[in-house]
Amino acid sequence: MLKELITKEQIKERVKGLSLEINAFFGGKSYIVIGVLKGVLFFMADLLKNLENYETYDFIQAKSYIGKDTTGNVKILKEPNIDIYGKDVLVIEDILDTGITANAIKDYLNKKGAKNIYFCTFLDKPSRRIKPITPHFCGYTIDNLFVVGYGLDFNEQFRSREAIYVLETDVTSF
Repeated sequence: MLKELITKEQIKERVKGLSLEINAFFGGKSYIVIGVLKGVLFFMADLLKNLENYETYDFIQAKSYIGKDTTGNVKILKEPNIDIYGKDVLVIEDILDTGITANAIKDYLNKKGAKNIYFCTFLDKPSRRIKPITPHFCGYTIDNLFVVGYGLDFNEQFRSREAIYVLETDVTSF
């Protein structure tokens, strides 16, 4: 069963607010945007419509979850195809949870020579943090709930929902 947590209208307003925060932070400075696939697609597309002064964007894909559980190991499945050496990088995430994947991505981008790395997440679950990381920009801070919609999934299901929902069902039935 799905229970709505954040409406489509709330998402739209918060994305607009985040873009204003990011534009103010970077001012006239250029930067590169890296989105974390797959869940970030809807959020990043909406955000990019209102961001200014970014040079280009690309994606990184990392996997550390199977169903609702993190494996603790992060595998980079897709690397960005752009040069980030000496550049400011804005990493856009759908959700920041344990911090394991975000820290692995940060380490990866540091090894590629990023000048500065900033994180923007639509949802933050600090109560689940195992590895320390704090987003520079955050849409919403939520409790330890399993959420789907607006790109977030459970085993590839529910991504296309336009709002954020709490998955309140016995997930073994999916």
